[in-house]
Amino acid sequence: MNTSKLSTGPLFFCLLLLVSMRLAAAGPDAATAAFLKDMNIEEDTVAVRDRPGWRKPEQIVISVPAEDLKARPDLLDWIREVTGDIPLVTLDTGFFQPPDESVMRDMEVYLGYCTPAVVRAAPKLRWLQHYGVGVEGCAMLPEIRDSHFILTNNRHYSAPPIAEHVIAMMMMLTRGLVETHSAQLQENWNRAASSTTPMTEVKDRTMLVAGLGGIGTEVAWRAHGLGMRVIATRNTSREGPEFVEYVGLADELLELASRADVIVNALPLTAETTALFDREFFDVLQPGSYFITVGRGRSTVTADLIEALSNGQLAGAGLDVIDPEPLPQGHPLWSMPNVIITPHNSSTSDRALDRRWVVIRENLRRYIAGERLLNVVDIEKGY
Repeated sequence: MNTSKLSTGPLFFCLLLLVSMRLAAAGPDAATAAFLKDMNIEEDTVAVRDRPGWRKPEQIVISVPAEDLKARPDLLDWIREVTGDIPLVTLDTGFFQPPDESVMRDMEVYLGYCTPAVVRAAPKLRWLQHYGVGVEGCAMLPEIRDSHFILTNNRHYSAPPIAEHVIAMMMMLTRGLVETHSAQLQENWNRAASSTTPMTEVKDRTMLVAGLGGIGTEVAWRAHGLGMRVIATRNTSREGPEFVEYVGLADELLELASRADVIVNALPLTAETTALFDREFFDVLQPGSYFITVGRGRSTVTADLIEALSNGQLAGAGLDVIDPEPLPQGHPLWSMPNVIITPHNSSTSDRALDRRWVVIRENLRRYIAGERLLNVVDIEKGY
């Protein structure tokens, strides 16, 4: 058999094309597919190859923090399983630190953080995979309207630990553990001591989840499991899982909040949600309600929150996000006995690293193959 003709003839190229098409259409591996389904991660309605400006990248710029490589030394080899022979420009940039201008000037694909500097200094950018969830730092920039790159984020990956954080805060508040822990540090054993926060049960109480997205849904599921009645708001539709009794639209927030014993803010920061939780909001609440926020600090008017905590409208608050961040020393919130403050770390988890990189790697595979991307951000909506 003359193999030289086979290796250069039409049959060879047909076979090569078929193999390439099969590899491109292979889809995610079984573990990744199961993860995407379990986390309810959404794919775009349009394949990226059908979007203007797409082409297989000739080079990929990727930020790989040193701590991630330390935790997972095989990370880059694992990434190269989906990039093949496409060169990787790896950067050890810090949290929300952009690449050097010389790199940004020519990069077309960037895996890192979306920042104002990237939006303004990367004119050739076609796709940006944002490592975090919130994209308000660049999505709210006026100049992003003139940009033509696709922006994807990492929403849903951090939902489980944030939801557990919410439940932990709620239980700490409703069981009076803030004061109990303070008494422990003072070596004070006094079962009869009066408490400014009565110890209450959450079963049959009503929780309002403001923002029934990935995080909000995980919170709602856990609250339902505790026997709570769960209601929610979302911006896009009234659809929700069976464990949420009622899903209202965004303009129903005040009416639904007036029915709730616990309100959880899981909203992204947009022009519409900035300063949403203000005096008008707190005034409609049932006296003795609880407010827990894991969305963004600027969605809450801090002075109005303090007033609601001081006058008893709120029995307590759990704050993972605050305006300003970091909270300065001497701020009134630090010393309020019915407040729990955590330093915007509710997404921290022993599983967070693997979850984050599974999404990043799978989106990279999809972009190279021209498939539907995961977690595409709607710039108009801001999330």
